[in-house]
Amino acid sequence: MKEFECKGCGTFICLPKDKIKNPFCPECRGVMLLVENSANQADLKKFKCSECDEIFFMKKDKLPYKCPFCNYTFSVSPGLKQKERL
Repeated sequence: MKEFECKGCGTFICLPKDKIKNPFCPECRGVMLLVENSANQADLKKFKCSECDEIFFMKKDKLPYKCPFCNYTFSVSPGLKQKERL
């Protein structure tokens, strides 16, 4: 896994090693910097963007606001049937 931390807000994400693209922060859209291995795999939750199908991992207590790759906005209320307009 490649691990990244946001230069601005400190948000942490992990990507599969085969990903070449550099992601943007899923919270503040800031620049993500590659960091040394520091995450415990058990503390991570898998997310898949329904727009671009990219997979990324975040800490279990965090939810993404935007996709780190395509700028898709994740639903703040995942139980709703209709998409939110943000």
